[in-house]
Amino acid sequence: MKNKKSIWSTIILVVAIVSLVLLVISFVTTFTGMPAVEALIREEAANQGLTDEAMIEFAITTAKGALIVTLVLASLFDILKIIGGLKFSLQGKWGMFCIVVSILGIVFGAISVINDFQNKAAIGTIVSNVLSLGLSVLLCVACFKHRQENMEA
Repeated sequence: MKNKKSIWSTIILVVAIVSLVLLVISFVTTFTGMPAVEALIREEAANQGLTDEAMIEFAITTAKGALIVTLVLASLFDILKIIGGLKFSLQGKWGMFCIVVSILGIVFGAISVINDFQNKAAIGTIVSNVLSLGLSVLLCVACFKHRQENMEA
């Protein structure tokens, strides 16, 4: 592999690892928040006058399933970013893939941050999305620089 000790390769590796940590945190946060989702659904069911326990359990199960499916689908892009970053930093492969994913990450990250401010999201969500956007920008710059180093070597 070319430029294995490159600072840009190291930055790509660190960004991939931090992205993995953030992904794990999002999964842990989601699963630890499940009891709150259940309580919210029970409260709303009571507010709507729903007393059938089977219907309430169905609503809870449906909401939990939808939350998990949404988390998995939203995480697919992050998983691709992590895999691309690891392959490019450690093996020098998937450079163009890593560049494309990082550019898409910037676009999606900017949209998320803008939506957070427009929807007055929780501060934790805003901080997480701003951090993710910053990591995508750093990844993009590092990928371009590392690819340039590999082309010159």
